[in-house]
Amino acid sequence: MKSADCIPLPTDWPPELRLLVAHLRLALGTGAPADLEPARQPVDWAAWLRWVERHRVGSFLHHRLPPAVRASLPEPAAAGLRTQALLNAQRALARTGELLRLAAQCERAGLRVIAFKGPVLARQLYGEAGLRAAGDLDLLVSPADAATASAGLRAAGYQRTYPDFELTALQWKKFLQLQHELNHHHAGRGITVELQWRLEGLPALTFEQQWRARGMLEVAGQSLATLPGDVNALYLFAHGARHAWASLFWLLDIALLLPASGPDLWAAARRLRVTLPLRQGVALAEQLLGVAPPEDLRELLARVDADDPLLAEARCRISQPDTRQRGVGHVFRDTRYAFRLQETWRGKLDLIQPRLLSPQNWKLWSLPDRWFWLYYPASPVLWVWRRIRGGNWSK
Repeated sequence: MKSADCIPLPTDWPPELRLLVAHLRLALGTGAPADLEPARQPVDWAAWLRWVERHRVGSFLHHRLPPAVRASLPEPAAAGLRTQALLNAQRALARTGELLRLAAQCERAGLRVIAFKGPVLARQLYGEAGLRAAGDLDLLVSPADAATASAGLRAAGYQRTYPDFELTALQWKKFLQLQHELNHHHAGRGITVELQWRLEGLPALTFEQQWRARGMLEVAGQSLATLPGDVNALYLFAHGARHAWASLFWLLDIALLLPASGPDLWAAARRLRVTLPLRQGVALAEQLLGVAPPEDLRELLARVDADDPLLAEARCRISQPDTRQRGVGHVFRDTRYAFRLQETWRGKLDLIQPRLLSPQNWKLWSLPDRWFWLYYPASPVLWVWRRIRGGNWSK
């Protein structure tokens, strides 16, 4: 992997976090021994392991760290990496099997489904499922098939967790317009499936467009439909940016993606209005992980201010020990950040509507469909009331 000039890491980060990023550089082949400078200071290796787990990169480090560097780790740290890698491999295998089972079930039911992120992305970027942090399963379906697909998941033992109540006909129509996913969880398997009909961050793209341009990936002898290459790449930028790259494994995806990205990525980002997430992700991959951007993006980065608020917010989120955001101050900070990511006023408006006209309002105050219009003037009050009742301003 081509590396950029070594860029010093933020000095206000804990030494254990700076050391972790240095290890990621070495695992990617973009670093140098000088990057291990924090290791010459007293290191709390238990804290280092907590940062590894917090950023979900233990399996990647265990398999990709140069042998000499891995051998230099204290035994408790090396053992912690092995444990994280083993647990992640078990989760990855279970999720891969479940993805294949659900894809086959959808095919038998005549449902078109596109698998993305998760086991699919692990094979596309990492070569094998166990190297990338295993989390939820993500399936993209047509909006017209969302209800049928959700019913199929429930028949397969999944409980719908969002929304966690039955919707009226009008509520369902509004939900499909304003939201992008239904969440389902299988308690016995410990697996969550996010059933989506619109890619968050790329609302202009329809399912039909993705289906016509879909790719195919063979997993264990079974063919899975996947997102087109440029859409897959831009979705990773949009998704990581939405979360301010708070977990380094999202940035690790970008580091592995960039060397193989096509020359039209910037043009596609301009067309889909996601140039800010693209600039942010490419700049962070260079600054933190030492990944040289493709030639066609170099001029773009030359115009990125080192003190850019989007970069500063991402570096702040990465250095927080806990990713959970609580309190009214965090809500306004997160909202301001989300607004800065939007390139059009329509995009900013699309942020406000789902937050105010939330399904949780419908659950809190149940109204018949003929009175649905009352949710519009009542939404700010219901939004505040839900947070007062729940004691958590982050939802």
